[in-house]
Amino acid sequence: MLRALRDGFKHTSIYTVGNLTNKAVGFLMIPIYTHFLSPREYGIMDMLDLTIVLVGMLVGMGIGTAVFRFYYSSNDDKERREVIGSALLFNTLVAGVVGLVIIVASKQASEILFRASGYAFYIQLAILAFWVGTIGDVCRTYLRVQERSVLYVVASIGQLLVGLSLNIYFIAFRHMGVLGFLLSTLISNLLASVILLARTVSEIGFSFSVFKVRQMLGYGMPFVLSGLGLFILNFADRYFLNAYAGLSAVGVYALGYKFGFMINVLVVAPFLQMWQAQMFVVEKEANAPAIYVRMFEYFAALIVFAVLGVSIFIKDILRVMAGPEYFSAYQIVPIVALAYVFNGWAQYFRLGMLLTRRTGPIAAIMTGTGILTLVLYVVLIHAFHAMGAAVATLISFGVMMVWTYVASQRLFPVPYDLRRIAAVLGIAGLCYAVSWAADSTLGTFHLLGVIVRAATLAAYPLTLIYTGFFASEGIRHLGELPAGIRRIARGGEVAEP
Repeated sequence: MLRALRDGFKHTSIYTVGNLTNKAVGFLMIPIYTHFLSPREYGIMDMLDLTIVLVGMLVGMGIGTAVFRFYYSSNDDKERREVIGSALLFNTLVAGVVGLVIIVASKQASEILFRASGYAFYIQLAILAFWVGTIGDVCRTYLRVQERSVLYVVASIGQLLVGLSLNIYFIAFRHMGVLGFLLSTLISNLLASVILLARTVSEIGFSFSVFKVRQMLGYGMPFVLSGLGLFILNFADRYFLNAYAGLSAVGVYALGYKFGFMINVLVVAPFLQMWQAQMFVVEKEANAPAIYVRMFEYFAALIVFAVLGVSIFIKDILRVMAGPEYFSAYQIVPIVALAYVFNGWAQYFRLGMLLTRRTGPIAAIMTGTGILTLVLYVVLIHAFHAMGAAVATLISFGVMMVWTYVASQRLFPVPYDLRRIAAVLGIAGLCYAVSWAADSTLGTFHLLGVIVRAATLAAYPLTLIYTGFFASEGIRHLGELPAGIRRIARGGEVAEP
């Protein structure tokens, strides 16, 4: 068991480094995109990107998730080769057939997506890149089930760097706009897929089992519904915004959303990746509820601090990273970032469901929240455009958080002190109000204003410390948890919280 934990931590750490590297490189492209693409072009690029994600989710039918289940439950190498070979051939054929239909009907697809037929060639290129990329995705899944985490990350980063170089060449030097983005995606996908496919076929040959495909579809299809719900919550607002405000509004909104979403990437996801394993270690302790409470309070304080920092300095960040026509994106960043605070808290509040192994309410919560989100999109985006989309996201994640809290507390009551969380939000709100007043009075880029805003950001953790939010005992427990994980990685005993 200890070796499994150690190996799991090692591979998770490598994947985390790879994912963060990918995100970091993606952010490095923002100045290129926003200086050489108009908001309308950036909106087209974002719409195509999200549509490909949606098509991939529906076409994949959960096979990618099912591969893990059936590969590890297989009894011999022949059966494992059948799992990978069946997934590879099935996904390639289905993606090819669906892609061919979309390519043939690309003018109609362009009318539906962009309300104009002039983007049919973009759709054709995007679908071709998607089909080629599907092959590479299955091959990368094979690397993951083999626990070849280093090779997986090297392959992913290599493809990313090729795509990045081509993007810079086509967009910045050749001024090809959206076409340059699509060509770089197609070429990088093609190179990666050819290399990975050659390796995969050399190891597994050509194996296929209709029975395995049926099994994997039965297991994987429910995950499609869950993924669709997450897609609606996170990304479907672009389609409504395009319908009510146009592609330029989508481009500016997409950029602002990216900075708000950064909270999820840099704070929420890494914390939950660690905590999802450690929560079950804590469960065995006599004072487990108190530890759960304290960990949530510190997690809440950390994520709010990150949101406060981004919200206070977003104008400065956009001034450096984006063209002037994108500057209005700053308006939605604090709202979207706060929405992902609620999302992070909701993920933590699932604690009771996970500990009791009763995860059924999660599906009901996601379905209900998804329906509410669509209604809010129609009402708020129609009336307030980008701001309405941001507020709809905030309300949806807020409802999901409260619903998750109530449902989880019924299964496994945790004595959260919500007054302390309200104090965190109150202190952050006060700091933001002072920062906003300084920005309005002195000007965004005035040196004194920058100093005042930096001081208000520093005042947040100092106030929490001064008011006794960080108890010495709690800090000791907080420090021991990551230390325990480090000991697991070295092969030592699990730390006691």
